[in-house]
Amino acid sequence: MFLTITRANLKAGNEAAAKELLQKNFNPSDGKKPSDVVNGLIGFGIMKAKADPSMYGICTVWQSEDAFNKMSSNPTAATGGAFVEKLKALCDGNVSGEGFYIEGI
Repeated sequence: MFLTITRANLKAGNEAAAKELLQKNFNPSDGKKPSDVVNGLIGFGIMKAKADPSMYGICTVWQSEDAFNKMSSNPTAATGGAFVEKLKALCDGNVSGEGFYIEGI
């Protein structure tokens, strides 16, 4: 399995707008599973930092790095599409991500 973690520092006053954007994009209410929408995506999570209330994390879990790379090769996904641009507008400019291999749980 392959995991990605993205960190985003929100500008003061944008917390509610960011939460709404994250919920809209990552918590669909149509009953579909992530893999029904994106091939190879097992799941995702949204996290809020304990020490810094402006820091949010988004994690995605994939069946494999190949599944993630296949999604990433989509021209829209490669740039994050409209979601990433909207998130960046709410942030102080610091949006960064990293990939990890899951070796055991």
